[in-house]
Amino acid sequence: MNLISLVRNDDRLIHGQCMVRLVQHFKLSRIIVVDDMTATNSILKMVFEKAAMPGMTINVYTHEDSIEHIKAAVVDNVSTMVVFRFPTTAKVLFDRIPDLPKHIMVGPCQMRPGCKTVMDGCYVSEEEIKVLRELAEERGVEVYFQAVPDMQRLDWKDVKNKLA
Repeated sequence: MNLISLVRNDDRLIHGQCMVRLVQHFKLSRIIVVDDMTATNSILKMVFEKAAMPGMTINVYTHEDSIEHIKAAVVDNVSTMVVFRFPTTAKVLFDRIPDLPKHIMVGPCQMRPGCKTVMDGCYVSEEEIKVLRELAEERGVEVYFQAVPDMQRLDWKDVKNKLA
């Protein structure tokens, strides 16, 4: 049984929508945050880990340290979300964790120089487009863009030509 309920790209990592809407919708008990900057800043890491709602666990790891923890989460009995800032992290995770569920919800990604607009609040760079294209078209990962479950969802097939 695979209990990674959600693989999510969100440049805010954990925030109000995440803690309320996503946690409730997916009935999450654990969030694994994969972000080198957050994991290596002891104060920031503590803030994120203390943001957990009652009965929930939040763990923050570097890319490298996250791998074994996510592999363990794939087979345990805890409903888990894996969240990270950039699609390039998704490639690392899918490369290193063969049993990771083949879906990724791309949420908010801030505008940066050279990015293209997917939808309001979601902008991706050329490198990120390449990664998402590879995941969706070559590796069979269901890639979709959605801020939260009850908002508009755009599947990769709906946006891929716009991003070409």
